[in-house]
Amino acid sequence: MSTINLREERVFWQEIYHGRTFDFTSRLNFTRFDDCIFVDCILLFDDGTEQLALTNCTFKDCNIDRIDEDAIRGIRSENNTFDRPIALRKADLDKRLAEALQSQASK
Repeated sequence: MSTINLREERVFWQEIYHGRTFDFTSRLNFTRFDDCIFVDCILLFDDGTEQLALTNCTFKDCNIDRIDEDAIRGIRSENNTFDRPIALRKADLDKRLAEALQSQASK
């Protein structure tokens, strides 16, 4: 029989995650990610997510564009970078290119 130490905190530092799902919903996580990179990952949060810190992380092509801090629940988000998914960036580039070409053609 194992016991769980509620003071135990898992810390991940400078890790790179590709295509993983992180389910932080409705639980005490006691987890911290510092200087990590998440690529094409799914991160799941809800109102029951507690004790989670993400600092100086980069999120590329993930399902989130921000993480809201909540001191009461122990959610910490600081100095993170969120890159929009490649498909959205490409669609935006195509739109701006079409507008520029149309602008040039009308001159």
